[in-house]
Amino acid sequence: MVRFQFLPGETQFYDWFEKASANLLDAAQQLKDLFDTYDNLENRVARITELEHRGDFMVHEVMHLLMHTLIVPLDSEDIERLISSLDDALDNIEAVAVRMLIYKIEQPTERARQLAHIIRSGANELHLAMPNLREKKNFSVVNAHIIEINTLENNGDRVLRDALTEIVSHKDDLFNLIRWKEIYELLEEATDRMEDVADVLQRVIIKNG
Repeated sequence: MVRFQFLPGETQFYDWFEKASANLLDAAQQLKDLFDTYDNLENRVARITELEHRGDFMVHEVMHLLMHTLIVPLDSEDIERLISSLDDALDNIEAVAVRMLIYKIEQPTERARQLAHIIRSGANELHLAMPNLREKKNFSVVNAHIIEINTLENNGDRVLRDALTEIVSHKDDLFNLIRWKEIYELLEEATDRMEDVADVLQRVIIKNG
């Protein structure tokens, strides 16, 4: 027989969302630091991978809680989408860090640094938005952060275009073109995944506002 939780689970979901956004911000900060101060690469990548594993644990805990909580604060589908989209953004950050190691990148480019800064800013906006999801009266604050995340994603698109234009202009160096094209696209994809989180937040505040 399945044993259900009642009221305690309601606040626990919000607790997990905030923990997950804090974990994402930590990983984004680690990536920014990696690109700004490019040393101790293996240790820095290992730290980001550790945060990615922690994110996987959080997804598991939220899914477990969802299965065992009778009264949930949001639609079950939105709860699943929210924690999963946070984890997807985290996965992208880790993928970037791992590629830097695998491809033996000597130094990050200025465009890569710009994208890492955008990722960190996006993660910070999500983390600032998340506590305001608990109360309807704060939904306007959530919306303000959603708008900023959308702006950051657009900035990421622009930097990606500039970065790809630059590496294509040096297409004689095929290996460099291949590895940096993948890294740039993963960096920009991380901003897309954060916009996905913002889209879930938008649906939540529209449904529950």
